[in-house]
Amino acid sequence: MNSIRKKITVSLIATVLIALAAVGASSIFLNYRSTLVTVEQMMGETAILAAERIEQELTAYKNVAMDTGCIAQLSSGSTTVEEKQAIINERVSTHGFQRGNLISAGGYSVFDGKDYSDREYVQQALKGNVYVSEPLVSKITGELSIMVAAPVYAHGSRDSQIMGVVYFVPPETFLNDIVSSIRISEGCRAYMINKSGDTIADVTLDTITTQNVEKEAQSDSSLKSRAVLHEEMRQGKSGFGSVRGDGESYFLAYAPVGGTDGWSLAVEAPQSVYLSDTYVGMMINLAVVLVSILASIVVALKLSSNISIPMRACAERMKKMVQGDLDSPVPQVVGRDETAELTRSTVEMIETLNLIIRDIDYLLTELANQNFDVRSEHRDIYVGDFEKILRNIRNMKSSLSGTLRQIDASAGQVSSASGQVSNGAQSLSQGSIEQASAVEELAATISDISTSAKTTASAAKEAGRFVAQAGGQLSTSVEYVKDLNTAMEKISNSSVEIGKIIATIEDIAFQTNILALNAAVEAARAGTAGKGFAVVADEVRNLASKSDKAAKATKDLIEGSINAVTEGSQVVNKVTEALQQTNESAQHVTTQMDIVVSAVEEQTAAIAQVTEGVDQISAVVQTNSATAQESAASSEELSAEAASLKQLVDRFVLAKD
Repeated sequence: MNSIRKKITVSLIATVLIALAAVGASSIFLNYRSTLVTVEQMMGETAILAAERIEQELTAYKNVAMDTGCIAQLSSGSTTVEEKQAIINERVSTHGFQRGNLISAGGYSVFDGKDYSDREYVQQALKGNVYVSEPLVSKITGELSIMVAAPVYAHGSRDSQIMGVVYFVPPETFLNDIVSSIRISEGCRAYMINKSGDTIADVTLDTITTQNVEKEAQSDSSLKSRAVLHEEMRQGKSGFGSVRGDGESYFLAYAPVGGTDGWSLAVEAPQSVYLSDTYVGMMINLAVVLVSILASIVVALKLSSNISIPMRACAERMKKMVQGDLDSPVPQVVGRDETAELTRSTVEMIETLNLIIRDIDYLLTELANQNFDVRSEHRDIYVGDFEKILRNIRNMKSSLSGTLRQIDASAGQVSSASGQVSNGAQSLSQGSIEQASAVEELAATISDISTSAKTTASAAKEAGRFVAQAGGQLSTSVEYVKDLNTAMEKISNSSVEIGKIIATIEDIAFQTNILALNAAVEAARAGTAGKGFAVVADEVRNLASKSDKAAKATKDLIEGSINAVTEGSQVVNKVTEALQQTNESAQHVTTQMDIVVSAVEEQTAAIAQVTEGVDQISAVVQTNSATAQESAASSEELSAEAASLKQLVDRFVLAKD
């Protein structure tokens, strides 16, 4: 992992290095460029001035030659050769020429008779041009000479016929003297070439007319750069460039010489002469850059240490804080910069977190100790996102307090409801006991009715057998029939009472079902503590439902019995009427007795069914009684659990609303 110290050091050093390199390179380039521009300007101006000087001197020579060609005596036939020679010599002496000569129109010297017709300067002058020749080997002296020739006009008028040529020979070394006088630096050199590239002037006479750089460059590659510039010189251009020679680099400035046939002058100087100071400046710049880089490295290391050490100390302290260490001190940094501010901020952060965590520990400890009426000891430190923590703790405390209040209230309601259920169950048990007693009495009564019915059936059969004696026993039969009617009324009344009892049983079953439902609701509110009670309440509700169904079935049977009793009463009435009409309807006694026997048998069967229903009611009543007793016991246990739950809730100190 790259440390911030390394990043800062590398960034600063890279920035300084790039900046210093850019500044150094720019300075070196500008210095070098400025030197080149200065040298180019100076040497270019020197070359131009030298070329202008040569042009001026040649112009002066041409003017002398042209003025001499306008002397009428030189073209006159009356002027002797001696006189003409005197005129030429006077001009030579006056203007410092080496010699002079007069050429006839045929190309022969007037003075020595030699043929000069092949010379270009003679040919050009005969054409009316004032011409300066290139250095030539003189036919007179055998030395290199420059000829300045001009036409000789008839009568001295330029508008007249050309009669010959006059030429003068300046000092043989005047061009060499001019280029030798050009001294711009140590090791400098000036020379001239003609339109063919041949050297015509140089500080060394050995190269004149014998050196042609362009031709030599074809075999000597070291001369190619100079040959390129010579080509431009031959084209009459001015310029500046660099060339190689003798293992050294040279600056070369060149300019054409006006008034000549393609002459050009070049001035060269060693680059080392002009660039030595530049090279020294480059070395100084490089030294300054290196020293600056070393200084920047020292400063960067110092600066990065001042930044990274406090940051690393703060990072290590934060790691300890993440590991649960809130008491270790934070390293102190003296200063007013950002690192000191970072350290102070770290101290403030750890102190604030310490207070917050200790305050949260205090709040949670109090909550664990069942104290929900606790308050923060440092409410002012919960700012920003920390405020959510305190708000959530308050919400948790309020929510738990509200929940415990609801539990307390529910426990009270469960206790009250369980008391009610217990009372209801006890009442149900007591009613069931009473109902059982009434059912037993009903069973006894029905048993008696059954016995009476059987007796009636036997009596009816006996009556059938003793129809013959019916007349004598008619009064007794009437009494029996009256007793039977009374018994039927009792049966009817008993059936009505049984119906009322069954209605009471249905009402008890309905109330029991309601109590069971209420108990289930309260058990659901009680939560886990009320699960047992909920099971009991559900069982009570099931038993109440079964009791209700059995009561309804019994009611249906009793209603059948009542109908049967009603029919029996009607039959008995008919029997009474029949007995009263026995005298009138003795013939029908046997038939009526058969009807009575059949009705009694049906009544006996109905009574047997009623007996069976009553037995079922008795069993259900006994079950209800046992269930009611169990419900009462469960309700008492639930009441005790609710009281215990309320005691547990009362241990908590709840927050005030």
